[in-house]
Amino acid sequence: RVWKAERFSWWLTSLMHLFPEQSPFEQRMQQAELDYLVSSQHAMAALAENYVGLPY
Repeated sequence: RVWKAERFSWWLTSLMHLFPEQSPFEQRMQQAELDYLVSSQHAMAALAENYVGLPY
């Protein structure tokens, strides 16, 4: 469970922040991930489940 929380924290940080060392490809991939997240009910549900805490 701890590693699942770590993975989510890493993923959300990577998704929500721009880093100076990101290549244009990485920036486009980040934008594609954000676009998918706001357009998919399943992606939004997975985000919500991880955000409020995974079940034991």
